[in-house]
Amino acid sequence: MSGMSGTRSSPRGTGGTGGTGGPPAPSLRSLRAVAAVAAAGSLGGAARQLHLSPAAVSRAVQAAESELGQRLFERGALGMAPTTAGQLCVLRAERALALLREAAQGLRSRGAGPAVEALPRQVSDALMRALIARGEHASESAAAAALGLSQPSLNEALRRLTHLTRLPLTERTRQGWRLNEDGDWLQQRFRLVLAELRIGRDDLAGDGEREAGRPGATLVLGALPMAGEVLLPSAVGALLARRPGLGVVVKDGTYESLVQLLRQAEIDLLVGPLRGAGAAADLAETPLFTDRFVAVARRGHPALAGRRLTSLRRLASYPWIGPLAGTPAFQVFDRLFALAGLPPPRVTLRAHSTAVVRSLLRGSDHVTLMSPWQAQADVEAGLLAWASAPLPQSERVIGITQRRHALASSACAQVIAQLQATVAGGRAIGPP
Repeated sequence: MSGMSGTRSSPRGTGGTGGTGGPPAPSLRSLRAVAAVAAAGSLGGAARQLHLSPAAVSRAVQAAESELGQRLFERGALGMAPTTAGQLCVLRAERALALLREAAQGLRSRGAGPAVEALPRQVSDALMRALIARGEHASESAAAAALGLSQPSLNEALRRLTHLTRLPLTERTRQGWRLNEDGDWLQQRFRLVLAELRIGRDDLAGDGEREAGRPGATLVLGALPMAGEVLLPSAVGALLARRPGLGVVVKDGTYESLVQLLRQAEIDLLVGPLRGAGAAADLAETPLFTDRFVAVARRGHPALAGRRLTSLRRLASYPWIGPLAGTPAFQVFDRLFALAGLPPPRVTLRAHSTAVVRSLLRGSDHVTLMSPWQAQADVEAGLLAWASAPLPQSERVIGITQRRHALASSACAQVIAQLQATVAGGRAIGPP
């Protein structure tokens, strides 16, 4: 499990400039055929729906089965019925195609003509990746290199996409050509489409694939500082004990940067303080527990001389590390001192990084407010000390944030269940 900053990254497992996860999912062309056969119950019916020959539909279905290593249909005299694996594949294919239909409708509202409604039938994985890569890189040459294409090939893909969408997707600026507002809007939708295909592939990838040397399912989690010390590692460790073939990546960063990655389907979920009524409408929050801040200082801090715990009044004269503006902790900080009848303390540093906060606490007389979950490991190691009991009226809800209309992968659902179990059955956290 590794920590990485929550900056914009390339599509996961979609042929982008890095990312994580397994190999590219079956092509959208193959999955259109799979969905059509499931709906029609036969190759002939699907061929009529797709305006292809039955042989072409059969080849597309076989390609999907080969790419996934799963039989997707039972073939019989009465037609073709999806297997359990096929049903899962069809579910993700239908969600991907529904996203493309929504994208076409969105482009209509942005000025595209009726012909854009053909986009869901005609766009390919390569065209979607081309637009995403162009949005990620400052030049066409860099985007082409990231995809392993020549610059003319990328340029041709973008021209084809412009023709399909019936809208210009790039604009010239002082810094050169870049995606315009419509192009950026569309590449965000394409990310969600490719995510559905990747999640379907991951759900069908057994743990044995990774153990056999082939890429298996990968779960990418976003962690805010309080979740990354004990809560998330405990839950992930328990999950990996049951699913050793699962790959897990943890990305840390600010709430804003991680939410951006969540919206781009670059992470599967985010763990940390919830925003409640302040959460954006496209996000869904699931509470895990209510947390209360404690004051934390170095072991041997002078305010703790002869005391196990002390008060905010005694701590107020020392320099403090404060929370960043706009965070739930920032809203609590000044209120706690006001409730104690004290002026705000002298804040000499505001930091998001747990590593920076720890380092300054250990080497100085600074004090800060932390979640008990965030400080527990350092307190147990004798590096830091609880300086107060959990503070009244410092409550904040900790939980899981996901995209509202996302359908979680099986691995994602399992880590959510494990987080809930970790909270319900965990050891005591915080001052005794």
